[in-house]
Amino acid sequence: MRLQPLFKYIFIGLWLLAAVLAWQSVERKPTWSPIAWPSIEKSDIVQPLYQTQLVPNAGQLSSHSVSTTVLPSGDLIAFWFGGSREGGKDVQIFQSYFDVKTQIWSAPQGILNVPQLGEDLGRYIGKIGNPLVFVDKQHQMWLYFVTVSYGGWAGSSINVMTSPDLGKHWGQPKKLITSPFINVSTLVRNTMYALEDGSMLLPVYHEFAAQFPELLRISKDAEVIEKVRMFGHSGGIQPSLVQGKDDETYAFMRSGSHTNDWKVIRLKSTDEGQTWQDFTLTELPNPNSAQIVAKVDENLWVWIGNHNPEHRQDLTLAVTDDLEGQWRVVYTFEDGQQGEAYSYPAIVQGKDGVWHLLYTANRKHIKHVQFNRAWLTQVMGKVKP
Repeated sequence: MRLQPLFKYIFIGLWLLAAVLAWQSVERKPTWSPIAWPSIEKSDIVQPLYQTQLVPNAGQLSSHSVSTTVLPSGDLIAFWFGGSREGGKDVQIFQSYFDVKTQIWSAPQGILNVPQLGEDLGRYIGKIGNPLVFVDKQHQMWLYFVTVSYGGWAGSSINVMTSPDLGKHWGQPKKLITSPFINVSTLVRNTMYALEDGSMLLPVYHEFAAQFPELLRISKDAEVIEKVRMFGHSGGIQPSLVQGKDDETYAFMRSGSHTNDWKVIRLKSTDEGQTWQDFTLTELPNPNSAQIVAKVDENLWVWIGNHNPEHRQDLTLAVTDDLEGQWRVVYTFEDGQQGEAYSYPAIVQGKDGVWHLLYTANRKHIKHVQFNRAWLTQVMGKVKP
């Protein structure tokens, strides 16, 4: 009889399938504590402020996917990956500090490279990318980034390392366990937030076979406590979380490659991100490119991204007073020629109320734009509602 081994394999296969499904659905855990949204700072500058500069690079031909945050001092730190090309063996993760008083970015320092990461993580690394920085209440800095051993970005894993002194020294990198099997195809991009109990919400996305957004709840020890599938349909990656009204949480996402609807996707949660309503297509066109949303005050939000279904040669600012309502385009940061690209925006508000926007400029530089509420009010007034 040869049926016994066959039944054995069928049983093992069903057990593995059940385990995977159990992980994906995630057992319901106690209610999360509230999200510790950052406070909105008011600017002392009454005159409109708008200025731009390029962040210096280290001579690399390609720079991309910048992430930034405000330090306790009020200065900024930024991270991006750069090298001869995206995915190249010479790509490094760079960091640079911005002194708010002098308005000068420090010379970038390469802190992660492919060969050293292979040694630190104890496995072959083919390429690195998508850094994401976060500073917790204890002023410990967290740096998340993705690595690929084989294949394309759909085969990525998330890694993290921490710094006790805000980027001067770093601990050993660690691979996050986001799935009990294979543990690949999870990537990071947009800002994470702390919960009031000290754990952290990390928005991530899955790319292999199907694309969809997820939330990881991370412990203070950099362990995945819980994983939430934000919705199960194909499409929707790189979620950008933002605080709404009445304790609502929203996520805005690029559409992903498994759809013909080239528009920004919106999701809504009324329980701090534990569950999400079905997705809604906004009227914002987008060529499946990174975008970001930020809260300016209780009645104003900004969206920044490529406002075109076909290309990335523009970078546009839109505003709304209702996250479920209409968006109004009020400014274009970049309006490039065919073949140019301005993409992957990151935005943060400084302690002085000034907003800092960083993005990729033609895959060669990271560009830094500063503006205040007075400037935003001015450009909003120039466009009819």
